[in-house]
Amino acid sequence: MNKSKHLVPDRNDIDNPRNIRDITALLQAPPLMVDDIRFSISDIKSPIVDVKSDATFACDTAQFLQADFLLNSTDAWEADQAERFNLPVLNASFRESVPALKLLDWEILDMRRGYAETRLPLNVNSSNQYITHQAALQLVAADYTGGLAMASLFHLAPVIGFWESKDDQGIYMWGAMATIKWHAPSCDDLICRSSVPKENWNQYLRRLNNHQQVAPTLQIDMYNGRTRVAEAQFTYWAQDIEGLRKNAFDPQKVNVLYLHKTKTTAKLIAGLRALEYQKPLWQRLCSDPYAPILAGKHGITLAQRFQQIIPELQRMVAARTCHLDMTARAFVRNHPQGNVVNIGAGYDARFWRLDGVDALNIYELDLPIMLNERRKMFMYDKKPNMHCVPVDLRSSTIAQVLEAEPSFNGSMPTLYIWEGGSMYFDGVDAEKIFSSFAALTAQCSDSLVWFDYVTKNAVGGCSGIDEIDRFNRSMSKMGEPFIHGINDICAYSKEHQLRIIDDTSCANYLGIHDTIDQQYHFCTLKA
Repeated sequence: MNKSKHLVPDRNDIDNPRNIRDITALLQAPPLMVDDIRFSISDIKSPIVDVKSDATFACDTAQFLQADFLLNSTDAWEADQAERFNLPVLNASFRESVPALKLLDWEILDMRRGYAETRLPLNVNSSNQYITHQAALQLVAADYTGGLAMASLFHLAPVIGFWESKDDQGIYMWGAMATIKWHAPSCDDLICRSSVPKENWNQYLRRLNNHQQVAPTLQIDMYNGRTRVAEAQFTYWAQDIEGLRKNAFDPQKVNVLYLHKTKTTAKLIAGLRALEYQKPLWQRLCSDPYAPILAGKHGITLAQRFQQIIPELQRMVAARTCHLDMTARAFVRNHPQGNVVNIGAGYDARFWRLDGVDALNIYELDLPIMLNERRKMFMYDKKPNMHCVPVDLRSSTIAQVLEAEPSFNGSMPTLYIWEGGSMYFDGVDAEKIFSSFAALTAQCSDSLVWFDYVTKNAVGGCSGIDEIDRFNRSMSKMGEPFIHGINDICAYSKEHQLRIIDDTSCANYLGIHDTIDQQYHFCTLKA
């Protein structure tokens, strides 16, 4: 593949005024200070609140502000700088996200619009036997310096991995190419400086706002005091998630980095299951022998990292796996010749490891790129009852894609599974999915829907409960923000002509009293 076509901006696209869209169609309003939110809620006794906060108001009003104003306004930049580029907070965030930076005592010294300055100190952890910075560490320091300078232009838009993402419109940024030239040995603290030429700011933002790729090459100069000891050129690649998934349904055109993101998320979940499988048998909530193989070293390492940052996550995934296994086994016993529809199958191996499923028709729904991955791993030719069904839940309904499957018979008892999905879809898309559930389960009184959900307390990071807000902020920073929650499942299911068979919180299922697990539920519905 010729990678250069992904890195060189199309000049016609940049300069065409018809392609300039309001910056706020993509970028978020600055979040309200967390302390302010907590103060306003602290006197409310109920843990469930439904108020239109100042943050929501800011989102509503930001859409009417001109792109040029947001780009050039000193006040707008300073408001963003105070929140996202608060140096103590930002340094702590980077050191948490990249543990090597903490080990090195790397720090950000200065942040301005289009400019960043960092320091890689000369210390025991960052030097070799000649008291000279190692070349690889100089490149790391240069990489983050240029990346910060570029990120400062993405006004109000979070870079996934370092700032909290409030919805699915964050910015993904990767290094695409780097060169470095040394002028002299570095024998002191290494000061790195990088600037984005101001004449290019509008070009980059116009492309980004139009959901196009941005690929600037920046210079990073490295100094010992006043002596320039090295210089580097980094090409960065950035795009918002909407632009990345533009061709998500076409395996031939899908962006390679979107494929990487999708696979990485699936491998993380498999890795969390693998960590459970590594425990002694008597300590496991579930046993998935496929998980370590499917996750691989990448998925298991991701899971171990997430376990450090969000320790509750692995337990929650293990609990939902156990609860869903139990539900699936009961369904198979009662309806050995029915259907199973697994929505967002990812790297799930449930119906390859459970017994007694060979007489069922099993439909595994996901994006084509993930189904291609599944075909590489599982021997579908040995299980003719397993069917791969491509779907994009944002553009098609479950009912539509199943009706197009010749072998699917909705009048047969069917278990519909939506695992780990409801919290990531906005209210409109969630409504479409539950409307499909209602229509499909109405075809057979023995059909069931199993799904997991979070309460509204776990959405938005403003519950006023420290443990919940910490968990939500961590998920948001990892690019997996919860954007949809349900407080009253009885009213919600009734609204969609469904009734509750079982609804239990993760805490109750595990027999614990953890505040976070109480906000996470497993639910079974039927018509």
